[in-house]
Amino acid sequence: MNNMCPEVALHRISPELRPLLFSVVRNGRVGLDSTNCLRVTDLKTGCTTLTPGPCCDRFKLHIPYAGETLKWDIIFNAQCPDLPPDFIFGEDAEFLPEPSQLPHLVQWDSGNPECLLQLVKELIQQYHQYQCQRLRESSRLLFEYGSLLDDPNYGRNMEIYAGRKNSWTGEFSARFLLKLPVDFSNIPVYLLKTVMKKVQRSCMMPITLESKNT
Repeated sequence: MNNMCPEVALHRISPELRPLLFSVVRNGRVGLDSTNCLRVTDLKTGCTTLTPGPCCDRFKLHIPYAGETLKWDIIFNAQCPDLPPDFIFGEDAEFLPEPSQLPHLVQWDSGNPECLLQLVKELIQQYHQYQCQRLRESSRLLFEYGSLLDDPNYGRNMEIYAGRKNSWTGEFSARFLLKLPVDFSNIPVYLLKTVMKKVQRSCMMPITLESKNT
C-alpha cells in the first residue's frame, strides 16, 4: 500500500468519503515547502467483511513539515460518513490540539470537499505552536528561536521540529526550516529547476541546533 498511486488509492476509499480524500491528494500542499504534497498510504477499513466495497475509511497521512515527515492516522466511520474523523498523531503522543480552535472540526461539513484539507491545515498550525512550546525546555534553543522570530524575513516563514530528548543527557536538537527571501525574477530561467506551474518557486534552508542541559 505504501507506493500506491493516488488514483488507485482513491478508488479503494468509501464513495461518501472520496471527495474529501480527492481534495487532500490533489490540492494538499501545506507548509513552507509547497513542492511536496500530502500523501495517503495504509488504507484500511473498520467495516465488517460482509460490507460491500469499496469501504476503506482510515488511512495514514504523510505531511512534510520542517524537513521531517509527520505520519498521522485519520480514522473515519464509513457507516456514519457525516461524522468528523479521529486523529492519531503518531509519535507525538503529547500533542493535544484544542478542538475549540479548529473551526473545520467544530463546524464539520462532510459535504464540503475542502473540509478535511482545511482541518489538517488548522491542526498543523497548532502543531507548530506545540513545537514552539517544546523549545522552552532549552534556554539556548529558545534564544535562537526568539532571534529568528524578531527577524522580519523569517518570523512568519519558519517551521520548527524539536527532536526527542536524549535519555542520558536530557539534551535534544531542533530543526528550523526557513524560507529565504530570494528574488527569482532576475535569475535566468535555464538556471531554475523545472517545477509545476502552480507551485511557487522558493528557497529553503534547514538549520539544526543542539540544546544544552539547562
